[in-house]
Amino acid sequence: MNDPLDALRTPVEPVDPDPSFAEQLRERLRDAVVKTGGATMTDAETRTTATAKRTDHPDLCPYIVVSDARRALTWYGTVFGAIRRSEPIVNADGTIGHAEVAIGDSVLMLAEQSDLWPDVPVGAPTGSTHSHTLHLQVADVDETTRRAAEHGAHVERPPRDQPYGRGSVVVDPFGHRWMLLVPPTGSEG
Repeated sequence: MNDPLDALRTPVEPVDPDPSFAEQLRERLRDAVVKTGGATMTDAETRTTATAKRTDHPDLCPYIVVSDARRALTWYGTVFGAIRRSEPIVNADGTIGHAEVAIGDSVLMLAEQSDLWPDVPVGAPTGSTHSHTLHLQVADVDETTRRAAEHGAHVERPPRDQPYGRGSVVVDPFGHRWMLLVPPTGSEG
């Protein structure tokens, strides 16, 4: 009588995988290592459900430069409920070269200035003049303004009712000016 396990003892002949399958597997492995900072595949799949989809980009995404991106990522999460879209890309000099957060249905991209890129003519804000204001609709202007101030923002304009809704203006600890707004009832943003 033949041993049924003999079939398992025969030498295995390697077979090339289907090229399409191989490319998909390579891409999944690359995503797991690069986009999640080296997490295991199981961990990467779990993290995806806890973060916004990286492939979804609105037509316009503000891209700002901050002096301390690690602190800014935490600040925007604490104050505005921002969700990291992936792990930040860290430059060779330790600065954050690129990071993304989802705030509501929008994406905010940010980075730190680095001597590695001297030809990039942008930097973190300095002084009291602002080139832009980031407009953010929030569920509760008073609470968001309070939380922002509690975490180091300068309140330029306290919450008050306006014809366009209840709003305030804060300057975050990184020098960026934000107009926080709840539109009037019955209007769309």
